[in-house]
Amino acid sequence: MGFHTFGFIIPESERPEQFFPQLHEALLGLEENSPILLSYEFDIEEASANHTASLAEKGVRVGISLYGNSIHEDRPGENFYHRYRTFNQIYFRKPLYHWGAIHAQSEIANLNKQKVKKDFIYRKRNLEGDTRASFLKLVTLNYRIELVRKQLKIAKENLSNIEQRASLGLSTNLSLEEARIEPLRIEIHLSELSTEKKKKENQFVRLTGYEEKLSFLSMSDFWMFCLNHNFQKEYPTLIGGLSNTELNSLKTLLEIEGNRLKIADAELKPKLNLMGSFFQDQVDVAASEGAIDRNNFVVGVEANWLLWDSHKSSAQKKAVLARKRKIEQSIEQKNREIREFIDGLVQELRALEERIYLGRDLITLAEGRMDKSKLEFEMDRISSKDYLSAQMSLDQAKLANLESICRYLSLLDHYEKAVGSPELGEL
Repeated sequence: MGFHTFGFIIPESERPEQFFPQLHEALLGLEENSPILLSYEFDIEEASANHTASLAEKGVRVGISLYGNSIHEDRPGENFYHRYRTFNQIYFRKPLYHWGAIHAQSEIANLNKQKVKKDFIYRKRNLEGDTRASFLKLVTLNYRIELVRKQLKIAKENLSNIEQRASLGLSTNLSLEEARIEPLRIEIHLSELSTEKKKKENQFVRLTGYEEKLSFLSMSDFWMFCLNHNFQKEYPTLIGGLSNTELNSLKTLLEIEGNRLKIADAELKPKLNLMGSFFQDQVDVAASEGAIDRNNFVVGVEANWLLWDSHKSSAQKKAVLARKRKIEQSIEQKNREIREFIDGLVQELRALEERIYLGRDLITLAEGRMDKSKLEFEMDRISSKDYLSAQMSLDQAKLANLESICRYLSLLDHYEKAVGSPELGEL
């Protein structure tokens, strides 16, 4: 049981780690460094030990017993007779036929072990998606901070220019006050963004355990990708069953309950065990006060049949059947939820594709406006405020397009996880 692809895998060229080496390193080190995945290792060890213990129920049990007693006899016509006896025994027992109950117990343990292993793989896959999304949020936030710093620089230059013009009587006091307010407003906004970035960086560390200082020096390659890559694609129509982490987990639970039903059914049925023992005892010698030791060998079949258990097994069966029906309903509901989720994802992905291409057109127009504004500002045909407005429009167009693309890449990762990834192997 694993994921099925339905023909969709994200191309490597559309994975953000292709552009950011630090993200690539963080993804490679998830299993070793992520605090989230470390706890799963203990779950795997526990499940493996439980499986081994369940398999042992099918095997042979060998034991030794030693016991003694003190005998006081009142024999007619004689004084009290007193002596001590000791007994020892070596025995074995092996289940022969338990109506599949022991096999069902080991199968439950095996299903739990496989479930924990698959949960680990699924959680790692989900964590990879969360890591990419977290990093992409940092990419957009870092670019937003760069733009605000650029705006701050322009605002300070504008203030210096207006101060010079005011000293010559070419600018009003109101314009000067507005020019002084603008850098302060931008600095406050920059401080808020820096605080937010610090929180996002801490979140990235909590997810990945990657503590190296993040840098975004390779943004130029990513920008080329954002401006030139063809994002339009076909999203395959899902045929047959869906594969999903929670859905597969529910199916495993359904198998476990099926095995518990076998165990409950076997409670009031006869069970056979192969048994044998070697033991020593003592018997009195006829017409004598002495005793002799005997060596005994016993091999045979033991039958145990519980006839009445005060409705315990019938109550267990009712509970199992109730849980099975509940899980079956959960599977149906989860199937509907997944399909609705995927439909929503596809709609949003297609909307983002359109937004990306419109955003590119907006960047082209904003760049044209910026070039003209710069020329007219140098010729003193427009105010510095108009020039700053043109610069901000271009920056906002780039930022909006970058946010759309990062959102698109994150959703594309969700879509791949929802409809399936390549077949998962054993750990």
